[in-house]
Amino acid sequence: MTAAGLTSGHVLLDVPYADTSAAQLAFSLTADPRAPLARCDHQFGSRTVSLRLLGASHQIVVDDGDHRMCETVACLPGLDEPLPGTVADGTYTFTSSVRKCDAEQMAALVDELHHRTADHRAQGLPALLGRFPGQPMAVTAAIATARGDGIGWQTWHTYPQTAEVVTTTGELRDGGGTR
Repeated sequence: MTAAGLTSGHVLLDVPYADTSAAQLAFSLTADPRAPLARCDHQFGSRTVSLRLLGASHQIVVDDGDHRMCETVACLPGLDEPLPGTVADGTYTFTSSVRKCDAEQMAALVDELHHRTADHRAQGLPALLGRFPGQPMAVTAAIATARGDGIGWQTWHTYPQTAEVVTTTGELRDGGGTR
């Protein structure tokens, strides 16, 4: 399933909601790209950014034909360390935060993400929001934008059963990537 043809970028994910908390998420720049449940690809100059939803997890792949960077935030076998708050590696920067929120705050955030991703897509920019069947407050969302000397993105992962929201930001400036 891809979101490339969807005007709003909103996708009902055809899988049950399985992740249980933010503590299950790990971070990697070396994991291979996985088959996504939904994706949205966009060309920024010579770079293609691919927003990929892996359920309540994500991958962001940036490829310029010579270099590829693959950021993965997911339940990764063998990686038990919590998400790092910050990773800075030359031309790449990643931040993450986990916050608690009550049901009202969660509902407001999910509503905001629906509008934000739809507005982003309406401007011709890549955005994706995945919802789980029977779990209206469980969503994974991602948006990307061109920034002066690179590409930046934000993601949100909501965990209503633990009242948690994981927010990440990433940026790859010119000259970055691996192959």
